[in-house]
Amino acid sequence: MRNNVFTVMKKECSRIFNDRKLFFTTVILPGLLMFVIYSLIGTAMQGMFDVEDDYEYQVYAVGFPEALAPLFAEQPLHIIEISEAEIEGVKQQLAERETDVLMVFPANFDELVAAAAVPAPNVQVWANFTRNESREADALVTSLLQEYHRGLALLFSINEPTDEAADGGYNLASEADIFGMIVGMVVPFLFMIFSYTGCQALAPESIAGEKERGTLALLLVTPASRRDIALGKILGIGVFALMSAVCSILGAVLAMPSMLGAGLATGNIFNFYNAGDFVLLLLVVMSTTLVFVSLLSLFSAYARSVKEATSYAMPILMLVMVMGFVGMFIGETENLHFFLIPIMNSVLSIIKIFAFDANVLAVLVTVAVNVCVALVFSAVLTKMFDSEKIIFDK
Repeated sequence: MRNNVFTVMKKECSRIFNDRKLFFTTVILPGLLMFVIYSLIGTAMQGMFDVEDDYEYQVYAVGFPEALAPLFAEQPLHIIEISEAEIEGVKQQLAERETDVLMVFPANFDELVAAAAVPAPNVQVWANFTRNESREADALVTSLLQEYHRGLALLFSINEPTDEAADGGYNLASEADIFGMIVGMVVPFLFMIFSYTGCQALAPESIAGEKERGTLALLLVTPASRRDIALGKILGIGVFALMSAVCSILGAVLAMPSMLGAGLATGNIFNFYNAGDFVLLLLVVMSTTLVFVSLLSLFSAYARSVKEATSYAMPILMLVMVMGFVGMFIGETENLHFFLIPIMNSVLSIIKIFAFDANVLAVLVTVAVNVCVALVFSAVLTKMFDSEKIIFDK
C-alpha cells in the first residue's frame, strides 16, 4: 500500500513539475502576486489621505486675534482675514471643496478672554471633511487652538453647539458629498470584482469547454468566418456579463444608504445623481465588460480545458484587484494619462462619477481606450481561431 501511495504521489509530483505553466501558476505565482499586492496596497494606503508636504493650508479667519499670530506662524497656514459679511461666501467655498478652513472668533475675543467672560467666548472652526486638505487643516488648527486654550486656563471654548450648528457639527460636507465619497471608495472596487468574476464564470466554458467536448470543431466547419465566430462569442458572453455587472453595481449602490446609517438611509440616491451620470456610468461599465470578456476569451481559446482556462483567469483577478485598489487611492487625480490604462481608467471614472466630479472627457477617453483594447483582443482571438494547433490542442 505504501508503494502505491508513493507511486501515485510521485506521478502527481512529476506531472506538476514537468508542466512548467501549471507549476508557475499554482506554486510560484500566488505568493508572488500576494507580495506585490500587499506591497502596493501598503504604499498606496500611506498616501491615500496624505497632503503634499509643501502644501500651505488656506485658513480664512474672522476677528483673528494678534495673540495667536506667533503660534500659527510656525505652521504651514496661510491666514486670510475676512469680515463677517464674507462668512457665507467662504462657507459656500468649503461646501464646494474649494478651500480648507474657516475660523470665526467672537468680536473682542481678547477682551472677553482677559475678563474671563461667562459664557466663555466660542471659536468656530468650519471645514469639509470630504476634502483631504480641509480635514488636515481642521485638525491642525484645532490642535493649535487647544494648545492656546490650555495656556489660558480654559477661558474660551471651541466649536460649542450653536443655533447654526446645534449638534456641534462644523463639517460643511453635505449628505450627498459624504455618500459620494464613501460609495466612490467602495463601489468601484466591488464592481471590478463582480464584473470580472461574472465574465470568468462564462468565458472559460464558452471556448475551452467546447474544445473539451469537441463541439468547437463542428462550429468551425460552418459557413461562418472565424472572425464572426470570435466576435459572436465575445458579444454573446458580454451581454450576460454586462447584465451581471449592472445588477451587481446596482445592488451595491442601493444597499449603501442602509449600510451607512439612518442619516443617509432617508436620502434617495436617485436625487443625488442625474440621468447624465447614469449614462456615463453605463458607458464605462459596458466598455469594461468588453475588456474582461475579450481577455478571458483569449485564455479560454489557449487553454486545453475549462479547468486550465480557470487557472489562467485567477492571476488576472489579482491584477484586477490591484488596479482597483490603486485606482481608489488616486481617485481624485486630474491627470488624463491614468485614464489611458485599461481597468484602472474604469475605476477612476466610476469614482469621479459617484463623487459628483465626473470629467466627460476622461470618461470618453476611458471608453475609447477600453473599446480599442477589446478590439485588439478580438483580433488576436480571431488569429488564434485560425491556428489549428491552438484550437484543436487537447
